[in-house]
Amino acid sequence: MVYFYIILILAIVDLATDTEPNLNSLGWEELVALKRKISGELKELTDRIIDIDRNQFHSVTSSIKEQRSDLDAHTERLKQIRAEVEKHNANLMAISEKISQSKNFLSLMEARLPSEKEEELHATVQSNQALIDSKDYKSDREKNEILSRVKEASMKLEAIKATRTIKEQFVQLSQESANVANSIKRLDEERDSLRSKIGEINSTLDNLYDSKRKIAAERETHLSKYDNIAKQFDSINARLDSMAEMRRKQREEYGYNLPSDALFKVKEEARKKLEAGSKLSFEELKLLYGEKD
Repeated sequence: MVYFYIILILAIVDLATDTEPNLNSLGWEELVALKRKISGELKELTDRIIDIDRNQFHSVTSSIKEQRSDLDAHTERLKQIRAEVEKHNANLMAISEKISQSKNFLSLMEARLPSEKEEELHATVQSNQALIDSKDYKSDREKNEILSRVKEASMKLEAIKATRTIKEQFVQLSQESANVANSIKRLDEERDSLRSKIGEINSTLDNLYDSKRKIAAERETHLSKYDNIAKQFDSINARLDSMAEMRRKQREEYGYNLPSDALFKVKEEARKKLEAGSKLSFEELKLLYGEKD
């Protein structure tokens, strides 16, 4: 029994001077304090993980959804602009063809326009038509000459009217061409603006996805740390349960004279020696296998 107490005292001294204590070297109060500390760390990690799941992930995901919605809207508008520009270009080509035809017609007709004024030609038609209507002619030859003058003046009037109509049409076509060109210009400006916005959105999305990856990595780090600490927490609980059981046996067998947790620590040392293949004393064997005096 004396030998047992010597072993017990040496074990206590060795454990007290251990510079890097592990769970096996800690006493009850130290384990309880460590458990309290680790419990606080677990709560802190839990709060961080919950904050990531509820707040950070939600915020980044919402921002990504909003940016992608804007991106889809801008992309769809670009498709519409492309279709509108194609339609305007086709229209502009048709107008340009009509303008070209009008120019050719005017170039041809203006060289053949009569020297008489339109009012003079109207007067010629009216006066000669009056002669025909009143039959104020002496012979068929004179009648034909009068009709010829009416026809010639009427043809000149028609030429003047046709030229004026084509000129008006040319002005109208030129205005339409300008309007279509302005529409295409506005669409091009809108397209350039949308492309710039799409570039900014893509850059923002890259940053958001990068943030999401970093948050996910941070979450995994917290989870890994949580798992490791939780294992340590379970080990502490198991150690405390074992110590509590040993305390109960210690009090049953040796009363309350031994220092707190001393018997448990000596038994742990004996178990380690046995596992390492070292020789155990009779007292250590009794303690390890639970025999009484």
